[in-house]
Amino acid sequence: MEDDERRVWELAVELGLPDATGVGALDGEGIHPIALLLEESAHRIRGINRIPCFTAFGPVVELDEFAQRAWGESYDPARIPVECRLSVYVTDTELDELARAVTDDLGLDHDGNSTTVGRKVAVSLRPISLELHENRFYQHLVDQYENRPGAD
Repeated sequence: MEDDERRVWELAVELGLPDATGVGALDGEGIHPIALLLEESAHRIRGINRIPCFTAFGPVVELDEFAQRAWGESYDPARIPVECRLSVYVTDTELDELARAVTDDLGLDHDGNSTTVGRKVAVSLRPISLELHENRFYQHLVDQYENRPGAD
């Protein structure tokens, strides 16, 4: 990827099984603190609202989809790990900076232990292709970037 070429990426922090109550529960209200941390990491590297982004919290999508198909009626969402996701529209350089910022903000070591979360987590990056129909939702990140104040 060229340094000035932008793409949509999703950074995910898998947290383990959902909490029974509170913001870490599947039916919890409010924004998960790790989702807030991810957003703050994006704002910290380039300034507030300079990198188009949004956060989400819920079951690990791939695991959830498999479990629903495999277990059918006996599917239990409480048995599926949850994750906080940060979707961004960034250059390769910005993505590298974001990865380092998230690592620092999570207090993450090479083994996946996070001092911020207080346990081992799994952090992953997923490229999002805007050419796929099911990903058209992410187009708003591109639109946000193109419509920002001072854009050419």
